[in-house]
Amino acid sequence: MTEIKQKERINYLDVLRVLACFLVVLCHAGDKYVVAADGTFHTGWMKILVFTRPCVPLFILLSGTLLLPLKYDTKEFFKRRFSRILIPFLVWSILYVFFPLPGTPVFGGPGNAFTGEMNLYAYNLMMIPMNFTKSNVHFWFIYTIIGLYLFMPIVSPWIKQTTQRGMTWFLLAWGITLFLPYIKLWFPQVWGVCDWNEFGMFYNFGGYLGFIVLGIYLHRYNKLSAVKSALIGIALFVIGFVLTYQGMLFDISRLNSHIVDKVNDEGWKIIENSIGYMTINVALMTAGTFMIFQKLNFPGKVAAFFAELSQKSYGLFLAHYIISLWLCPLLFGKITDLREVEQVIVSLIIVFASYAVAKALSYLPKSKYLIG
Repeated sequence: MTEIKQKERINYLDVLRVLACFLVVLCHAGDKYVVAADGTFHTGWMKILVFTRPCVPLFILLSGTLLLPLKYDTKEFFKRRFSRILIPFLVWSILYVFFPLPGTPVFGGPGNAFTGEMNLYAYNLMMIPMNFTKSNVHFWFIYTIIGLYLFMPIVSPWIKQTTQRGMTWFLLAWGITLFLPYIKLWFPQVWGVCDWNEFGMFYNFGGYLGFIVLGIYLHRYNKLSAVKSALIGIALFVIGFVLTYQGMLFDISRLNSHIVDKVNDEGWKIIENSIGYMTINVALMTAGTFMIFQKLNFPGKVAAFFAELSQKSYGLFLAHYIISLWLCPLLFGKITDLREVEQVIVSLIIVFASYAVAKALSYLPKSKYLIG
């Protein structure tokens, strides 16, 4: 989702962006594979869901690595970023309001005073400046990335001038916040948080900004050989995966103990505790994935293949959800009885179908306002 001029392309960043796109699609394609025959969460789906966790953090890491410190003044930065991110986002948000969806269109997204109280299409249009809806739930990420772009001119001077030690201290403080989802199981309000104050001691260190700093830190200071970087990366990923999967099993046991209808909004809140992006285990998986690919060299044709997909990644992301909603029910159970294998195959089909849409749109005049 970040622009790289052809002559400045960094191969491993292209590969990571394509991988992040695939993981997003793999996650969303899993919606059809959640429930096993006995009504419980399907084990294969659970493992795949855990495997996809670095998807969003990888996008954040890539944005920070490529954009910071800023190469333009604030005005030029916003002009370049928002013409390629905000305008396509607005165009596709409107399109998603009117796209035909399988099944009966319903209200969705975070509830508010108007949910179910007005015409569905008027409601979805009204929601665009406020939040996502049922039809474009994957756009939650765009609101987040826009907020990070707004903050980049502020943090850019620090990124430019700080030392490795300065970044290390920030990442240590940020790392503490990644334990909060678990601390809050026993102490829901900590370090000054109370009914009248949600801004606790480490509030300003928390959030996705940490992934931006982590990406820049690894890009600048990882001096390991390709083999050592990959081995450490694999170790971090495996540790993070095991912790995330075990945490999910623990959350499901909590869910089973007091919620009858498991697959509902309340149930998702519980099982998403350990698989949330702002957890220490997912951060380990993300850092590991970054390090695995960071030092690898890719042959010319392979690099060109990933560069092409990477250049269309934003358009691919914008288009994939509607394609997923239609294709997944259509292909469910048609390819193989092995659900995990089918989910991967269906996800690959969705990726290349979404790329084809983005590629076709790229031939239109002013296509950057459609696909970035």
